[in-house]
Amino acid sequence: MLFLLFASLIIGALPGDADIPPMRVALLPFEDRAGFQGEWELARDVPKLLGMHLSAIPGISVVPIEVTQEAGDPTSRRDAPSLGDEWRFIARRLDADVLIRGRIDKFGVRRTIAGDPNTLGYRSYTHSVQLDEIELIDGMSGSVLSTLEVRRDSVERPLDLSLFGKPNAQDREFRALLSAEFASDAFFGLTFGQHVQAVFDQLSQDIADSLLGRRPIALREDAKVLAVDGKEVYLNIGNEDLIRRGDMFSVLQNRQPVGAVRIEEIIGQNLS
Repeated sequence: MLFLLFASLIIGALPGDADIPPMRVALLPFEDRAGFQGEWELARDVPKLLGMHLSAIPGISVVPIEVTQEAGDPTSRRDAPSLGDEWRFIARRLDADVLIRGRIDKFGVRRTIAGDPNTLGYRSYTHSVQLDEIELIDGMSGSVLSTLEVRRDSVERPLDLSLFGKPNAQDREFRALLSAEFASDAFFGLTFGQHVQAVFDQLSQDIADSLLGRRPIALREDAKVLAVDGKEVYLNIGNEDLIRRGDMFSVLQNRQPVGAVRIEEIIGQNLS
């Protein structure tokens, strides 16, 4: 017997609803153009920290960064006919619904000195985080869902002047960045660490809004179950209906709900 699909859509896991699986997100290494001089590995450290922030958001499950590192770089596959095929390949290996990649243009503190630093000098400190081309890639289609960017500066201008080159509190923090472990308690105790925390709090929320805030869609009236094979259910909806992997639908029989299905694979324009 054919079942009608209830014309509503739930994205990800809603708070308090354990039956709806979260969206699996994989953070790929970012391209590092910042050139920080310390011990950090920004290409790996930045997405790892972003993943920690995303993990705290209901409806999102983050693939461990160690797993994404083992999966390798999808852009190195030369046998794929298109970049979209490469993203689909890596998403399948990671069992991820969404891939996230980006570029780090600035990440650190810039110190500006006016006057003679060995006698009487004035200093300012600019805390900069600039992440560009943060792409959210659909693991099923390989297409870019959205692109974000972050360009946030915070400037400190201490009122006290530096006399005879004596370091002030900001100078000591500036030097401490070179030895602080990334995302450690010591790191977040520094002014720059607090700046990074605020930036990543906002960025993770923007990503969640982009992934989980999609508008509900109304399915056409003839949306239905085509066949059932054990736990596999085939539906006559697909890419044409703008659905995504992980979408949840209620199933109706005689206008009464009898269960729910989760989209695992979109096979074509009108089949999943």
